[in-house]
Amino acid sequence: MEITKKQKEIINAYIEQSKIKAVESIDFVNKKVKYSNEILNARNIDVLSGDEEIVRAYIITKLANELGYPLNKIVIEYEYTAGRPHTITSRIDLIVKDKNDDAFLFIELKPPKQYETLDKDSTIEEQLFKVAGMEKNEGHNVKYLVLYTINFDNLNNIKDTCMIIDNEKYPNFAQWESVRNYTDTLPDRYSKVIKKPYIKNSDNDLEKSFTHEMLHRLQIDLHNVLWGGGGTDDNEIFSSLTNLILAKIQDEDEKMNGDAYDFQALSFVNDEDEFESNDVLFERINELYKRALSNKLNIVDKNELKKSYVIDTKKFSLSKLKYTVQQLEKYSFVDGKNSLSGKDILGDFFEGIIRNGFKQDKGQFFTHINIVKFMLWGIQADRLAIDRINKDKEIPYMIDPSAGSGTFLIEYMKFITENIKYKYRSQINSSREVTDKMESEWFYPNHRENKWAREYIYGTELNFNLGTATKVNMILHGDGSTNIFVKDGLLPFNEYVKENAPNALNKAFKDNLYKYETNSQFDLILTNPPFSVDLDKDTAKRVKKNFIFGNKKNSENLFIERYYQLLRENGRMAIILPESIFDTNENRYIRLFLYKYFNIKAIVSLPQSTFAPFTNTKTSIIFAQKKTSEQIELWDSKWNIYTNEWSKLKNRVLNIIDVHHSVKSKEKLPSIKSLSQLEEIHILAQMLKNNLTIEDSNDIFSFCEDSAESDVLEFKESLIKKYEEDLISLCKVDNDTKAEFGFVNTWWVFSNVANELSYNIFMAEADEIGYKRTIRGERKSLNNLFRSDSNDKLIIDDGNKETILDYMRDIEWDEER
Repeated sequence: MEITKKQKEIINAYIEQSKIKAVESIDFVNKKVKYSNEILNARNIDVLSGDEEIVRAYIITKLANELGYPLNKIVIEYEYTAGRPHTITSRIDLIVKDKNDDAFLFIELKPPKQYETLDKDSTIEEQLFKVAGMEKNEGHNVKYLVLYTINFDNLNNIKDTCMIIDNEKYPNFAQWESVRNYTDTLPDRYSKVIKKPYIKNSDNDLEKSFTHEMLHRLQIDLHNVLWGGGGTDDNEIFSSLTNLILAKIQDEDEKMNGDAYDFQALSFVNDEDEFESNDVLFERINELYKRALSNKLNIVDKNELKKSYVIDTKKFSLSKLKYTVQQLEKYSFVDGKNSLSGKDILGDFFEGIIRNGFKQDKGQFFTHINIVKFMLWGIQADRLAIDRINKDKEIPYMIDPSAGSGTFLIEYMKFITENIKYKYRSQINSSREVTDKMESEWFYPNHRENKWAREYIYGTELNFNLGTATKVNMILHGDGSTNIFVKDGLLPFNEYVKENAPNALNKAFKDNLYKYETNSQFDLILTNPPFSVDLDKDTAKRVKKNFIFGNKKNSENLFIERYYQLLRENGRMAIILPESIFDTNENRYIRLFLYKYFNIKAIVSLPQSTFAPFTNTKTSIIFAQKKTSEQIELWDSKWNIYTNEWSKLKNRVLNIIDVHHSVKSKEKLPSIKSLSQLEEIHILAQMLKNNLTIEDSNDIFSFCEDSAESDVLEFKESLIKKYEEDLISLCKVDNDTKAEFGFVNTWWVFSNVANELSYNIFMAEADEIGYKRTIRGERKSLNNLFRSDSNDKLIIDDGNKETILDYMRDIEWDEER
């Protein structure tokens, strides 16, 4: 961040109010500064050249007034020379000398914005360790190396941001890099640099007040150090960092007032004033992590916990562990999550880590926020929530059975809080029971306004790294959730076990209209299932015992069946599917399943670039509602009627064709023996009703009982000849669907059932979706999905019909039962 006008005023006031005038004057308008004549200026400084000079003016004032260092021991811009003639090769921004003229504090200053993006390893090595070597060459000792800047919290308090390294213990960069021990508190007058432990509810508790800028700096810093230099798989680092954050959350949750936090690097723990070893730190953090797996991720298997480690020490060094802990330790990841009102800044911080750290692979393509918002508003989750709260005093239960990093869960959480707590509050009834839930149980206090999600949002994710990330993501957005299961989303419901209630996902019921047990607890499913991903062997075995199509290979189709199992009657789903589901023969069975068990409300085709550059798979979003038992029974009734009709027609049609081809007079079946040629034509026409041309259909109905028999026979023969392949195809049983839909030609039966039970389906195609992504980044584009204002807020229900969403808001959804 650059130092703002307001922050300059705060610094100016701090300098003017100081008793010891280390800075005699500072003029931000004319960019002038004058330091006390007692301070040694190796190079005359009188121009306020930028933010680094402002940082220098502040720290010198603090050194003199708060920390007790004499002005005549402070040196500005000391220069080092080499060669003949002497050439200035390096400078150090600030030195605080001791009584022996040795360097007690050897300080490299940086402006806040530069400190955020700094390659710290390079800076510490080149500008501190190497320059300190030049100081030593001049015959002086160097005690502490300091990399320093300032920051402001959200209350505009000035905060030191620094790394202090004991140069006597670590005389060169390589020795320091192997352990990365440092402190972050400037010492009082020549005192020992002591790292005070963080203790809950003490004067050295964790920071709860911080800004986006502070966390953005932290995110960049971690990325530079952890991902920098290569040699380690990106997702290994992402996993390690996620696990460490989870351990930190566990630490904050379990500590009592007066307890020292475990998630911190401790120093001066023995008579030799040493930092604890990295091994000791690792063991303590690892125990935190194991407790978090049990308490936060619902992992209760003791053998699994025993084998779990917060980091893989072969791929993530203990020195990087130490560095990460030291960077994170001072921030509260629990009580500080909403330190700016209405802003989930820790959630934003972690989402930045996900975007920049996790490398997407097959089956792990993250859904863009534009698509997620479109799905939420398109499925009318706002109206559903208002109705459920007013009628049932419940927020709609939502689940994503393939949660990835938690995007759908997070956005649903934000969506409900923003719209129900704020935007549509006037539409919520004012009964005592609802008001109590709104004002004490769900959305309050304000810094816990997402806590309702702990009861109403669920997610499962097989990929351990992503499942852990989902959990951390939810917690950092303030949900306090325990409903994330790091398990396959297709397991039997009794396997989703956790220690504490509530647990809607663990319930299972007998369904008389469906072969297997269902859960039937959820109002909403918003998801992007993995496409064509192979199941692991263990899951595949279980799937065969709990799914009609458990022997099928397409993972997305198994998830569609799972959605039926999860939803209540009239529950809603918005899912992203590959378009191959809608038009290939191998997916015919799942299309029939969808039509039998769901009412399709809308299908929106997305451009091929939606998930680029990760995949160019063409996708669509299907919006659907689970049928009621009466609707499914009606479907079954119609299906049985037309199945029986097809069976009768098939035998007759095949006999008519056989007789037509027979050289000798072949016997007709008893059922058609007495039929006239015209009646046989009508049997053929009944089988061909969806295949006949309009002209042929008209010709058939032009015949009557008085028509010449020779003309009728000739037409019948021509009809058989023209449509023989169609007739034979329509008489075939579809083997791939017979397990669920019987020994029939499903196309023929379905077309007749669909004609009787027809309804409107909204269909649209989006050419532009508001963004285009390439390997180089993302840029905005036109958006056919929805309209938004200058603040990227969606424009909803204003009467205009310009985008797909404008029309989808008019779709009528049935009320839940």
